[in-house]
Amino acid sequence: MSNRQPHAPVVTASERIYATIRQRIMRCEFAPGAKLDAAEIAREYEVSKTPVRDAMQRLAADGLVIILPRSGYRVAPITFQAVHEILDMRAAIGPHAARQAARYATPEDVAELRRIVREYAEPLDIGAMQQVARRFHVAIARCSRNARMVALSESLFDELERLLRFAIDFTVKAGEHSDEHTALVDAIEKGDGERAAAIEAEHIRRSREFVIERLITLGYLTQGEVGFNAPGRGGDQ
Repeated sequence: MSNRQPHAPVVTASERIYATIRQRIMRCEFAPGAKLDAAEIAREYEVSKTPVRDAMQRLAADGLVIILPRSGYRVAPITFQAVHEILDMRAAIGPHAARQAARYATPEDVAELRRIVREYAEPLDIGAMQQVARRFHVAIARCSRNARMVALSESLFDELERLLRFAIDFTVKAGEHSDEHTALVDAIEKGDGERAAAIEAEHIRRSREFVIERLITLGYLTQGEVGFNAPGRGGDQ
């Protein structure tokens, strides 16, 4: 039998640029609406423009970059429609994930959830707190034993990270989130799926209200835009 080790997968220049630029967009190092210069990016990564163009095509498919005909690229803005869609998906899958977690979570899973919740007691900046929230909710999705739900949860929190880093400081709600998450873990540990789903639904509802209020306060949204795009209104077709 051969003792040769399998080769590590080769990462192409396009994949490397895609992953790095995507991370910089999510962290708002490239702000929403910022112009991206392909030639400058090519120089930074010491590549030709071809892998940069390929990476930008992938980022455009992700909805993170807008391709400007004959004039380069721009980071996609954060719109109310995007915010609404992200939070709507959270409201759709979060309670179901919590309900399934109550059904399938092991004692080890519960212990891990409690460990993550304890991190809210530590001094956290907005980036660190968002990572704690991400780990907590993705861990609940993993407890559901549904791989697709895990992948979707990870994708939604990727998009939420950009929004929260850009405009919203959730650190003021750290204590409230800790209490809600503790109650959620209690329900999961008891196997009470309906209670877990109800707690998660209320948590998401409160978070949604806070996000929209903050975006209005900061001037990124208007009451008219929110009213037009609200569920059941003309913008929610």
